[in-house]
Amino acid sequence: MRELQNTSTVLLFHAELGTTGNPDTPEGTSDPTLYSTFLQSRPEQLEIDAISLIISLQEKYPALRCHIVHLSASSALPLIRAARATGLKLTVETCFHYLTISVNEIPNGHPEFKCCPPVREAHNQEMLWEGLKEGLIDCVVSDHSPCIAGLKKLDEGDIMSAWGGISTLGVGLSLLWTEGQKRGITLAQIVNWTSTKTAEHAGLGHQKGQLKVGLDGDFVIWDPSAKFTVTRESLNFKNKVSPYVGMTLRGQVERTFLRGNLVHDISTPDKLAPVGRLL
Repeated sequence: MRELQNTSTVLLFHAELGTTGNPDTPEGTSDPTLYSTFLQSRPEQLEIDAISLIISLQEKYPALRCHIVHLSASSALPLIRAARATGLKLTVETCFHYLTISVNEIPNGHPEFKCCPPVREAHNQEMLWEGLKEGLIDCVVSDHSPCIAGLKKLDEGDIMSAWGGISTLGVGLSLLWTEGQKRGITLAQIVNWTSTKTAEHAGLGHQKGQLKVGLDGDFVIWDPSAKFTVTRESLNFKNKVSPYVGMTLRGQVERTFLRGNLVHDISTPDKLAPVGRLL
């Protein structure tokens, strides 16, 4: 932080700080197929301790912009609110899975639900939504973490030793729309969290994140009333392992345009050439 304080960069933190023992072997539990075993191994306190440390260090280097990646613990929101009130340049993201899945919905023996930090309780999920509404959480990201099926230990159901990460690319907008409608969330809010704020965070607000003259023509054709069930075949990434398989979602992207070029069409998903470029 000392070396970076006078630069235009941003320092990102995975905010889990284990201070005692091994977080992968919680006391009082032993069955690696129980999601509760995994959840107890990574309590909210790990996130609170890490964020407290970040804030205390940032007070020494206030010119440096810091960013907390994939926040799952809503109990950390008061710390973030207080830090923002003092003027610290602290931004925060959360993920689709923390906003759409709660621990009581996760069956035991299903490592496809494993991610770090873990998915938590329904009340925690609601508080994250409130943090978004308040502006304490700036953006929502996928934290897409793909792996081959074997690393997920699906056959053994071993959550503790499985690869940690949830693959979400392609269904994130539908997930937020499905859950957001239950909470009065508008499409404009979702666009702000997933496009405008993320472009600003990456230093690309002058080029991306809005439909505006002079910016790249990146947009989707969206059917808000569509209803579909997620299948493995519908996942547009190589390793088709996702906890969303079987879920029924609302709202669907029909076509995607990048700089005005059609790059995805739901009717012909494999027939369009990529036109991406390094930013």
